[in-house]
Amino acid sequence: PNGHTDGDGVIYFTGANVVHMGDDFVTYGFPFVDLNSGGSVEGIIKTVGNVIAKVPANAKIIPGHGPLSTVEDMKKFQQVLIETSDIVRKQMQAGKSLDEIKAAGLPAKYDSWSKGFITTPIWIETIYKSATKSSGK
Repeated sequence: PNGHTDGDGVIYFTGANVVHMGDDFVTYGFPFVDLNSGGSVEGIIKTVGNVIAKVPANAKIIPGHGPLSTVEDMKKFQQVLIETSDIVRKQMQAGKSLDEIKAAGLPAKYDSWSKGFITTPIWIETIYKSATKSSGK
């Protein structure tokens, strides 16, 4: 619940060792988290982590968007979400505004994730708003 939206589903086809992640896992870059429909960055990180912990390492992963993937691909995706969320949250805790955090951007190692319609500024804003929403501010 509360990853991409508030109505996500993950399906594990046990006989085929295939997991369909829906939009909780994408390969085009930063994910779209629909905050207006109950989604949360924290939720998407948790969902991906739960699936990683439960499925065999050799499972085939069908993302919501992108080519057939592996559990290792999902681990990389989750790590990027965790790291970028931590960067934004630390700046928030330091009293930075959303505009200041967007102006600072993310380290260059995340540039390849800023493609498609979820660019780095949009991803930073998504993290910020998700964190603000979950903290009740």
